Amino acid sequence: MRKFLISVITFAAIVTTFATVLSAAYVGNSNTGKFHYYDCYFAGKMNPNNRISFSTRDEAINRGYTPCKRCKP
Repeated sequence: MRKFLISVITFAAIVTTFATVLSAAYVGNSNTGKFHYYDCYFAGKMNPNNRISFSTRDEAINRGYTPCKRCKP
């Protein structure tokens, strides 16, 4: 029973994480003011404390972020 509960909790955490990634198409860096696609090289190197999620490109631009020159979101 205990292993089953741990499996259910782990699965719920994975689903929640996956849903968050799907709902946010872009990730911004609050330190640099740039935004990226989630699979961009620079998004992967970003400090998690500086990470901001955006649903749309327009949302990122309206908040003052500029597109990454590498992934060109």
